[in-house]
Amino acid sequence: MLRVRLLPRFGAAAMALVLAVAGSAPVMAKTRVRALATYQVVTGEPVTAPPGDGRQSFVRCPPGTVVLGGGESNTVLLPTGAELTSSNPDIYNNGWITSFHNSSQLIPVTLRTHAVCGSGITGHEFKLLQDQLVPRGRTRKDFSLGCPAGSLTLGGGSDGPQGLRLLESHPGGSNDWQTTVFNISLTSDLRTTLFTVCGSGVNRSLQLSDTVRVAKGGRASTSVTCPAGSKVLSGGGDSAPRGSNLITDTYPSSDGTTWTVYVKNIVDEDSFMRVRAFCGS
Repeated sequence: MLRVRLLPRFGAAAMALVLAVAGSAPVMAKTRVRALATYQVVTGEPVTAPPGDGRQSFVRCPPGTVVLGGGESNTVLLPTGAELTSSNPDIYNNGWITSFHNSSQLIPVTLRTHAVCGSGITGHEFKLLQDQLVPRGRTRKDFSLGCPAGSLTLGGGSDGPQGLRLLESHPGGSNDWQTTVFNISLTSDLRTTLFTVCGSGVNRSLQLSDTVRVAKGGRASTSVTCPAGSKVLSGGGDSAPRGSNLITDTYPSSDGTTWTVYVKNIVDEDSFMRVRAFCGS
């Protein structure tokens, strides 16, 4: 068990407030332009990693649509060994890519990648922050990447080799996407690239789930639902303290109404998690 003592992300006094008001779902950074023309959640074929091995999974958006966000789901009803390594748009093939490692020594893990695809997006483009160093020695590093002025952040993520673990990947509060990446290696420096999906032509809002306690060494999950008349564009989970939970699943529902995140606690204390999602219409 990794023993890391981290200061609470929101501060000790603020944490009580977070738990007290977490049932409300504030709407932020809302910009009215025009309706999202078409919308679809596409799910890829299952990919299985044997015990102690890693795999990559991919799904492509249909012709006439562009990728907005994405994620993955695995055998979430079991205490599997799935650990998310990367989750990011495929900027060359208009889809979504995820990588994962099966830390179990006993059972295989099967994963499916999901992409949120749509049309009616003006100025759709990707922004990259390339080859960012994550030092050796079980080091965490936080990143944030936004979109140009006049453009909305619609989704995002990060890539990297099997020695990395994705602890957080979610919408920020200032038109940005935030990630926390963990280098599990004691001997090798590793690098990650951050991505945002940018565009306009949609009405976008930020929705927050309730805050959930994650017991030391335990697992937890929760979901957030988009307002009536809107669909989820992208989503992810944040943690308090930041980087205290490892993502095992982060994905949209097939009908695009919710985003769900599963995590496991990897620090020597209780932690908290919640889901953040961009919803659009």
